[in-house]
Amino acid sequence: MPKVTRPDGTEIAYAVHGAGSAVLLHPGMSNPGIVFPPDLIEPLVALGHMVLTIDPRDTGASTRFAGPPIDILAVAEGATDQAPYSITDMAEDVLGVLDDAGVESSTLVGHSMGGRVVATVRVIGAERVNGTVLFSSAPGFGGPPTDDDLALVLRDPPADRECAIAWHLDFGRKAMGRHWEEAGARQAAEFMVDQAGWWGIPAAHVTAGLVGTPGIDSAVRDEERTLMIYGDEDGMAGAAADLQAAMPMVRGIVLAGYGHWFPEPGPWPDIARAIHEHAS
Repeated sequence: MPKVTRPDGTEIAYAVHGAGSAVLLHPGMSNPGIVFPPDLIEPLVALGHMVLTIDPRDTGASTRFAGPPIDILAVAEGATDQAPYSITDMAEDVLGVLDDAGVESSTLVGHSMGGRVVATVRVIGAERVNGTVLFSSAPGFGGPPTDDDLALVLRDPPADRECAIAWHLDFGRKAMGRHWEEAGARQAAEFMVDQAGWWGIPAAHVTAGLVGTPGIDSAVRDEERTLMIYGDEDGMAGAAADLQAAMPMVRGIVLAGYGHWFPEPGPWPDIARAIHEHAS
C-alpha cells in the first residue's frame, strides 16, 4: 500500500485499483478506505476508471494522532488550537495523494465527513477536481448534532477489542438503519477492528469538524459539477434536501429505504454507475 509523507510528517496511505480517468473515494469519520466495498470499486474499474481509496489521518495504515488527550468540549467552545488538524489539512492530504499517484485531476467522492473534505479540496485545489460527489453528506447544511449523535461519538477510547467491536456495532446500527443485521454487522466489526485497525471514533476527527472549514459555502457552489447521493432514511436527508434545493442545478439521487450507509448486496452498483456518468 503506497504512502505519501505530508510536510508535517503525517503519512497518508492509499490504494489504487484499475486504470483510466481517476475517481478518488474518501471515507467518512473514523473509516479507512477499505470500507468501500468491491461492489462499488469493481464496477468503476470495469467502466474504465482508476479508483483511489484513501486512509485519512487517524485511520487504517495512515499516521495515528499520538498526542495528549483532546478536550473535545474545549475545542467546541473555541479552543481550536487544541485540535491536532483541520478539515483543510485533510483536504491537503488528498492533493498530496493525487500528486504521489501522478494524477493531474480526479472526480472526488466524499462520504459523510469525507464530503466536507472533498468540498474543501474544491476550494483549495479547484484545478485538480473534475467533479464532486457528496455521498451521504451535506457540507454547510444541517443543525447541531443530536443527543444520540453525541452519545455515539463522545466516548473514551476502547479499553479492549470487545469494547472496540461493541462501539463499531453501535456505529453500524445507526448508519444502516433498517438494513442493520447483527450477524453480518458482527463479522464486519471484527474485520474492521482486527484487520483495518478500527479503534473507535478518533477525537481528532471530531475536532477537525469543529474547527470549521474555511470557504465551505463556496465549496459546494459548483453546481453543474456536483452530484449528491443519499438515502431518504438517513438522519442527514433533510439537510441534503435543503442543500439540493439551494442549488437547483445540482443533480441529486435519493435512494429509497436506505440510511447513511448501505448493505452488501445493495445499491452499490447503481452508485458506481451514477459516479461514472458524473465523471464522464
